[in-house]
Amino acid sequence: MSSSQARVSTRARPGADGEKPLLANPATEPSPSLGLQPLVDGLLRGIAAAVNADRATLTRIADESSVIIEGSFDMDGAPAEAGRRWLITAPEMRRLVFEKEPVVQVLDPALLPDPFRDQLEGVRHLVILPLTVAGEVFGTIAVSRRQDRPFESHDMAVLRDLGNVAVLTLRNAVELARAEAVAVELRSSEERFRLLVDGVKDYAIFMLDPDGQVTSWNQGAERIKGYRAREIIGRHFSAFYLPKDVATGKPSRALETAARLGVYEEEGWRLRKDGTRFMASVLITALRDPSGRLRGFAKVTRDITEKRRMQDRLLKAERREAVKFHELADRMAILERTKSQFLNLASHELRTPVSLIRGYVSLFKEGDFGVLNENGTRAVSVLNDQTLQLDGLVNQMLQAARLQSGAVPLRQEDVDLRDLVSRALERFRELAGADHSVALSMHSKTVPVRADPEMLSAILHNLLDNAVKYSPNGGAIECEVRADRVLARVKVRDHGIGIEPDQEGMLFQQFGRVVNTDTAAIGGAGLGLYLAREMARLHGGDVSAETDAGPGSTFVLTLPLRAVERPRGRRT
Repeated sequence: MSSSQARVSTRARPGADGEKPLLANPATEPSPSLGLQPLVDGLLRGIAAAVNADRATLTRIADESSVIIEGSFDMDGAPAEAGRRWLITAPEMRRLVFEKEPVVQVLDPALLPDPFRDQLEGVRHLVILPLTVAGEVFGTIAVSRRQDRPFESHDMAVLRDLGNVAVLTLRNAVELARAEAVAVELRSSEERFRLLVDGVKDYAIFMLDPDGQVTSWNQGAERIKGYRAREIIGRHFSAFYLPKDVATGKPSRALETAARLGVYEEEGWRLRKDGTRFMASVLITALRDPSGRLRGFAKVTRDITEKRRMQDRLLKAERREAVKFHELADRMAILERTKSQFLNLASHELRTPVSLIRGYVSLFKEGDFGVLNENGTRAVSVLNDQTLQLDGLVNQMLQAARLQSGAVPLRQEDVDLRDLVSRALERFRELAGADHSVALSMHSKTVPVRADPEMLSAILHNLLDNAVKYSPNGGAIECEVRADRVLARVKVRDHGIGIEPDQEGMLFQQFGRVVNTDTAAIGGAGLGLYLAREMARLHGGDVSAETDAGPGSTFVLTLPLRAVERPRGRRT
């Protein structure tokens, strides 16, 4: 090979800051952390002496385009700097990586690029030997001579043999160094673990041999159980069990279960050194070596006496509260029955005298008892209005009692909800007075429902009456009838006092009136909305309130739509 053909096959580039020499192949990784740098230096020195070379350098293949110097020896000059990265540019080096054959070069110092003149000063002959593991090139050893003495065939044979020796030596040294490092780390880890376990004071953590003898003891165990390490190590762990449990073989069964299943857990009473008892949460874990042989047990115990005491207190408190709740529920049931009985009794007992009063007032109005003067006429008018209100209240009380007893008959028929709402509004306009206007908007198509017309009229009357009562200054009352695929809806909206969000809960209760400065003067017993909802629910529907922004309130009656059968077309 001529000097012009043997130009240097790599160019130098400094490695990244902080880059450490490290072989990539895990089987031959002479990392400084393993303390192998003296071995690498000794190998290079011996290889150079064996072939009478001036310089020897070990590199590893970093990637497809670069190598990194792992170590270097130079008899007369400065060795190559460990950790430097060199980019592979020559095809000879690429062939070395893929074909695993040495590269033999003759260098002309005058033609070397600037980066190499210092590192390869005076070098004339160079051999780069591939190092392989499992058929892969992981690094190279480069040897060179400054005198014009080419490497002969016997030199190449020696270098091949020494390369194989170097690979074996590095591999064995790395495995040994790693084993020592693992042993050191294991001892360190065991010491850290021991210190960690020993420092735990809230848990008793100790080890048992396969027969159940205590082999280690931490501060938590001493605090919870009362034994010092020298007093308990070597004794059987059944010393912590109650005598009756020892007599029945409970400790042995616990170890047998842990050995069979891997773990054993329980909560139970245990003994301290002084003979006092404590409630313990116990976890026993079986420890086995890689071959599966049982090596012993790890046992963790926690004192949960106070926790159990608090749980017992809470359980007793919950039981007391449950008893109180049942007593309260019983009293509420009695009150409901009493209220229902009162409503039934009162409505029936009041019905007769109210009817009698209405009859006499009617006779006075008709003049059957003579002509009344102006004051008498006014008094009879007041009596008539109050009697009508009292009669309405009695009817509501009677209806509420019937609903509670389930004695309300439901006479359903197919109706168009639009017609029923229209008739209800016509009747109600006469009662609403001049201060209120009643507007109706309806669905353009039939809204078929199956309902008791009389009961449905009563629901609408109660919703409209509520709207008039709670808009005492007058205003518009808007009624809307709409339907979707499954439900019909009737909305009744007023622009009166409105509903506060925290008042919604009592709107539909019996006698659930919302009394405040705005509503104190409004009459009523608080039964209208209750009756409306209960009657709607008899139909499979409901009545609810909407709390929109702004004045007024909206109540919505929903009813299930009745399925309408369409006539089938004739077959031809």
